[in-house]
Amino acid sequence: MAGRQNTTTKIDRVGLDIGTHSVTGVEITSRGSEIVIHSAGSITIPRDRQRPAGVVAAIKQLWNTCGFSCRRVYLALPSSAVYMKWLNLEAENEEELDNVARATAVRGAPFPASDAIVDYRRLPSCGGSSRNTHLVMLAAASSSSVDGLLNIVESAGLEAMAVDIEPVATARGFAAQKHTANQLWSGQPHAHCRIGASNTVIEVTRGDALEFARSVPVGGNDFTTCIAEALQISFDEAERIKHAPGCRLATDGSLIASLSGEQVRVGCEAIIGRMAREMHRSLKFFRSQYADGSYLGMTSAATLSGGGALLRGIDVCLEEQGLEVSAVVNPFTGLSVAADGKGISGVVDSAAQYTTAVGLALADYWENLAEQQAAA
Repeated sequence: MAGRQNTTTKIDRVGLDIGTHSVTGVEITSRGSEIVIHSAGSITIPRDRQRPAGVVAAIKQLWNTCGFSCRRVYLALPSSAVYMKWLNLEAENEEELDNVARATAVRGAPFPASDAIVDYRRLPSCGGSSRNTHLVMLAAASSSSVDGLLNIVESAGLEAMAVDIEPVATARGFAAQKHTANQLWSGQPHAHCRIGASNTVIEVTRGDALEFARSVPVGGNDFTTCIAEALQISFDEAERIKHAPGCRLATDGSLIASLSGEQVRVGCEAIIGRMAREMHRSLKFFRSQYADGSYLGMTSAATLSGGGALLRGIDVCLEEQGLEVSAVVNPFTGLSVAADGKGISGVVDSAAQYTTAVGLALADYWENLAEQQAAA
């Protein structure tokens, strides 16, 4: 899905992920057909400033801190601003399917039809239905949300090239791993859970194609709120404690942290249980759509990413709840790092937070590379 979009044959660009608490960017450039990371970084959005002004200030600081040289950016709408649905729709031909899909998305979206930007993708048939029944993923966003995002980056002095949605960007990042000949990213379906601040998105991808996505309202903020309430401290102080060295989740779901030099234990079992149940439920629903069992067992293990995945021990806790976690994703794996940039040495410990930004930076990369090579 895209809002205003410009085309360019230049491959240098920045993937800019504007989150709830921070702005995260990854600048890539090209060396022949090779993807090269020039720089990457993340800046916290000031909580004491109004949202648009605070985000603009954080973006400007990100460029100064990371030494980004490119001002062309690829953006993503947050999952909370996107309506997504996975449905079987009946249509006799492509034109009818287009009309039905767009009308269905507009009816379901929580914003006026006149404000809706709609896109859809027909997925492989799950079998058992008539030939006029199509499995479709619908996506809709409000044009005002897109315009608001574009106004922010323009106020920061940047040029917005395209606006995407987070799950598509994540899928694109996984596809880049395939280009490094890592067999993990072959043509098999891949289950992934991206744990953000306010929500967790459960996705299934195949190559660079998104086949399923569901957003559930549980994420890193739930742990912060739990800490704040248990210790009777502010949300900001609880957030600092959560990110402090040594803070971790025990296998029983309790969070072990330090307050005023003393170890404290906060019960977060309910949050872990709710997160695991939603992950299980989403993947079970996806597999249930394929009566022939073609996905059975192929999405039983999931990878994790997002800022929430940085909470130490969360992978083990989810496994204790029966969710098999294959890895916490490092989206920089297999990619080269430019010698003349600031690189990624400062973000290695928080690499899982950069999955969306890497995927955004890769938007149109392979298409532009092919055009550039053809013109040479």
